[in-house]
Amino acid sequence: MKHLTIKDIAKMAGVSTAAVSFVLNDKEGVSEETREKIKMIIERTGFTPNVHTRRLNLKKSFNINLAFKQNVSMLSNMFYMEILASILSESKNFDYNIVLSDISDVEREKRLLNNILNNDTDGIIFLQDPSQQFINKIEGTELPFLVVDTQRPNANYTAISVDYKNAAKTSVEYLITKGHKRIAFIGMETNTGFYHNTFGGYKEAMENANLPIMAGWIQSNAYDEKSSYDCMQSIIDSTMLPSAVFCASDVFAYTSMLCTKDNGFRVPCDISFFGMDDLHSSKYVQPSLSTLSVDEEYMGQAAIRLIDKMINKEEYESIVLSSTTIIERTSVKDLSK
Repeated sequence: MKHLTIKDIAKMAGVSTAAVSFVLNDKEGVSEETREKIKMIIERTGFTPNVHTRRLNLKKSFNINLAFKQNVSMLSNMFYMEILASILSESKNFDYNIVLSDISDVEREKRLLNNILNNDTDGIIFLQDPSQQFINKIEGTELPFLVVDTQRPNANYTAISVDYKNAAKTSVEYLITKGHKRIAFIGMETNTGFYHNTFGGYKEAMENANLPIMAGWIQSNAYDEKSSYDCMQSIIDSTMLPSAVFCASDVFAYTSMLCTKDNGFRVPCDISFFGMDDLHSSKYVQPSLSTLSVDEEYMGQAAIRLIDKMINKEEYESIVLSSTTIIERTSVKDLSK
């Protein structure tokens, strides 16, 4: 029984090998009566098709390349590691192998293109936007691909994105409801689209509440541990201390709180902090970080489901996540009471 093939199952059922493949992959194309007959034979024999057989019958490699830049910041590493864990978990439900591909430079991009030309991948999931030049090359191969966490407005390719502007606005509005009127901002100007959206949401919330925005409170040079620490130091050195700081990433908040403590201030008694991501580690920092949840698990699951639809030429469309869930912990002092 261990050496049965799809042809053997087809012969037992008196059907074509294509019909057996349809049933194995839960595709339409066979009658319900035939489907049940094939399923009964598969169950009775304990048949499991090997990978090579499935590749030949379905003309698929069952490989998906997960492409990313290895030289990204710690912020991106932590955020995308949570998405990656979800992608790996969900891929098992679709029998895909995930092949990690570093595209940090031109030579590594060429390696990925060679995989495509050798028919060694069924699709590509990019974590964050690659260069437009590389996108053009991938489009030339006609291979299905999508971008997770795109920051390009009106991207002309399939993508999963987050409404970061509304997420930032919701975050700052939460601080305002807690009685905070002097609110600083720490963001990442090197990622232009992300900065534009997060600062835009912060600015809109502050303006709607008729609250002042002090120049020294706007810090846009955060990128990693040191730079976010330095941004907080600049805020502390400004002419007036804010009562709260909105950080466009949980990671920025971690080191900003450390800087605040190093300067002899208490969190949240002297300065409150609010992040955006809800990384797993945010519940373990001291004090635990209040933040707005961005569903990295769903982003990973959606990426696999979406690329599978693209590969199988089913209907699909890009996804925009609306993140508005506040996670209340202990890093924000309530001044409204």
